[in-house]
Amino acid sequence: MMENVKSAVLGLLVALSLVQSYFLAYSMPSLEARVKSGQDYVPAEPLGPALEVQDLLFPEQIVLHLGQDRHTVFFPDNAPYYDLILKKLQGRDFKGIQQSTAEAVNWDQVRREDQGLELRFGRPIPFQLLQSVFKIDADFLFSRDAIDRIWIFVRKDSQEVRTFFFSSDGRNVYEAQRADLTVGDVQTNVGFGEYWTPFQTANGQLYVPEKPYDWVTELKVPITRYTTEQMQRNLFFDPGVTRAIQEQGDGNRIYTDGKRWLKVAENGGWMSYTDPVAPTEGQTDLSDNVSAAVQFVNQHGGWNGPFRLTQTGAPASEADSAIRFQQYYKQVPIVPGQNLTFGYMELRLQQGTVTSYDRSLLILGDTPESRTSRSLPGGDALRSMVSQTDYGSAVLSLFPAYRPELGKDAVTLRPVWAVRLADGTVRILANASH
Repeated sequence: MMENVKSAVLGLLVALSLVQSYFLAYSMPSLEARVKSGQDYVPAEPLGPALEVQDLLFPEQIVLHLGQDRHTVFFPDNAPYYDLILKKLQGRDFKGIQQSTAEAVNWDQVRREDQGLELRFGRPIPFQLLQSVFKIDADFLFSRDAIDRIWIFVRKDSQEVRTFFFSSDGRNVYEAQRADLTVGDVQTNVGFGEYWTPFQTANGQLYVPEKPYDWVTELKVPITRYTTEQMQRNLFFDPGVTRAIQEQGDGNRIYTDGKRWLKVAENGGWMSYTDPVAPTEGQTDLSDNVSAAVQFVNQHGGWNGPFRLTQTGAPASEADSAIRFQQYYKQVPIVPGQNLTFGYMELRLQQGTVTSYDRSLLILGDTPESRTSRSLPGGDALRSMVSQTDYGSAVLSLFPAYRPELGKDAVTLRPVWAVRLADGTVRILANASH
């Protein structure tokens, strides 16, 4: 009897051994290295919606050429016309891209005589990013170039539609030989501006309204704030190990986990985050850096309103890119106000890794408390203001914007004319009148 029990136990042990061997042989955990980036944070609580790159790429302005040297300009807040034009063009195909020189076309003549429209982005946009917004042929040799303008027009003599993408260096243009745009498409888009405020240009760059610009409203907007605790949870691996440091003199608060630093300034209204990385060599890929910047913001709280990509530069080195996103409210850009840093996010990256992150902690409410109609100057008075500045010759663009003024529980957004200079700098030119 005892021998039978021993035999049964031995058989069971053998069976268990075989089962264990099977699982070891066929269920071994993968030995493939799983590399985690130093910025692979566990997503924290969302502070705003996530956005895609294409949500942040839209023209600074759309210039319409009506023929007979007549022009007008739509800005993003000029709904519904701006939106209608943009959405129509986003549904068209642009194929057969061919490179040419900018001198191949007499652009002054086209501007004066031919009906058409220009989509002006204000800053260089890599073709690779623009392809997320428009249906642009991906199979051409110069797809790694960056463009800052799209010009579509109808030749007055031949009724032929031509489409050009302007290289940001000003030397080359790229023509879409097969764009599915008809003469009627262009004429319809141009027709939206027939009764809009007329604009004129002396150099083909700066367009000035011929009369006061009344499409602006002063807003008083309630605000809330992201808390320091929320930002710590969104930016540190383990907020529990962070410690606070009181900086002497200015009252700013600094938090660190020993490697990363979070500085909260302006009485809790602005933050600067730093995550040092080892210096890298080699040229960075701008498209990858923009995508990485967008993903970083998505993973670390999200976006508190609409933003537009307005800077893609490499001020420190070819491996170091500064990416800036301009904040909009009611489709009007916000420019920094006096004694108030506000209106943008800026990230610095090395080879796709974020090394610094600056943004406002103020949250604008969806519904203004009050609205007041205002008017911005136009015509000769406005041209005189431009010429009298010390940067007049460097002005490339004029656009309505909001200058914020911080109150106790609200921000007043005052309409202004802002100008963008050749180096990308934005200045306030003129305030609105009552």
